[in-house]
Amino acid sequence: MAGFKKKTVSAERVAAVESAAASAPIVGDPRIGAAPVEIPATSPLLTPVHRIDVLEAVNLGSSQDFVATHGYEVGKVYDVPVGQVKSNPFNPRAVYTTTAVDDMVQSLTTTGQRISATGYVGDQGEVVLIEGETRLRGARAGGLPTLRIEIRPRPASDRELYEEARAANVERRDQSPLDDAIKWKELLGKKVYPTQSALAKSLGLGEDHVSRTLSLAALPNRIVHACAENAELCTHKMLNAIREFWEIKGDESTLELIFEAVKTGMGYRDVAARRKAASKGPVKRPRSTREAIFFHGAKGEFKSFEEGGRIELAIKGLTPERAEEITSKIMALFPKD
Repeated sequence: MAGFKKKTVSAERVAAVESAAASAPIVGDPRIGAAPVEIPATSPLLTPVHRIDVLEAVNLGSSQDFVATHGYEVGKVYDVPVGQVKSNPFNPRAVYTTTAVDDMVQSLTTTGQRISATGYVGDQGEVVLIEGETRLRGARAGGLPTLRIEIRPRPASDRELYEEARAANVERRDQSPLDDAIKWKELLGKKVYPTQSALAKSLGLGEDHVSRTLSLAALPNRIVHACAENAELCTHKMLNAIREFWEIKGDESTLELIFEAVKTGMGYRDVAARRKAASKGPVKRPRSTREAIFFHGAKGEFKSFEEGGRIELAIKGLTPERAEEITSKIMALFPKD
């Protein structure tokens, strides 16, 4: 592999660069808003390549340009280029609806970003979100160039990263049981938490609550997104009632139930009643064998049922004499003791 060749730089060029850099604003310098230092573009001390480097170093424009090159400081807020932002690899949110992202686009483009996201500096100098994924997706969908992010210390572990982000969501009431169910299943699978008990203890939740929530992870994506689009359905009681109905009736019937629940305002007790009725199934009618009979102008029907050994005989249009005759013959089959 070819090596790099060293090139001697004259003392005059070094002096020019040092002079320009000394006059350039630094992060936190009140001179940031001042007019840029003028360097004649035709200066004989600068070759074309060095001329570009010096002008860029002097005319940084804002502290954001500086930190993009030299690094971000913990505790400060920056407008970070969207292309330099990465999602939280342990984001506690698992479901992002089209409606939620569209609403965020509308908010960002009309009123701006009112609340900063939070993140930390990654290994490659990028900013990794702790929380603020909906804002990031909104910024991307809306074609915005930057996302305002407060730089935090890097979490010490994957578990700490997840818990810090989830705590922020819970505080804003953005965390749904569906998010928890899907994410907890993933975290347990990756051994971020070795057991359900460890997860419950770390999050300060009851083990029975964790177990019930995890049962929601069995729901297919179609059902999850249908529920997520309607916030009124995303309570533990309603979601568990929907899950129990789905276990009996399957996807299509459950989707129909969800649309009906939204339209009519059904509560979880209504859904539970539907599930109970579905578990019983349709009313079964006993199978029987039927045979039409005719007797001296009268018409009748003889039924024989498979279950219970039951038989039925019905004849209409008999004269009193014929009726007495048939009755006597039938009764003769059952002699009295």
